[in-house]
Amino acid sequence: MLESQALVVKIEQGATYVEAEAGGSCGSGHCSTSACSTAVLTRIFSQQPKALRVNNPINAQVGEQVMLGLEEGAFLKSAMLAYLFPLVALVLGAMIGLWLAGPTDARDLYAGLGGLSGLIASAFGIKWLNPILFDLNRAQPVILRRL
Repeated sequence: MLESQALVVKIEQGATYVEAEAGGSCGSGHCSTSACSTAVLTRIFSQQPKALRVNNPINAQVGEQVMLGLEEGAFLKSAMLAYLFPLVALVLGAMIGLWLAGPTDARDLYAGLGGLSGLIASAFGIKWLNPILFDLNRAQPVILRRL
């Protein structure tokens, strides 16, 4: 299970929102200094903390420090669906475009259009596959314990 510390910032209508601490994931303990490149990148690209909706089975209250957990399988599946699936669809679309082009001079145009079609089809495929592949309760971060 992947774990991260967070602060409960809001509870409304049964939904709990937390802000994860903006630190590095390397675990070296240098995240408060400029020695941690991951923490530096986090500060550059994330000016404000973002509230994340999580499951709250322990009934944590606003202001409490908590430990969040996310199943590794859910994280890997979502990463593959978000990154690998569109890449494979792009390549397959380009290959189909080349096959459809035959021996014409416009093979590059067909490959480009086929790749673009595969990429667009992957967006619809992700939208269709997401509820099938994921149990949304297991794919959402959950508060494990108070700190």
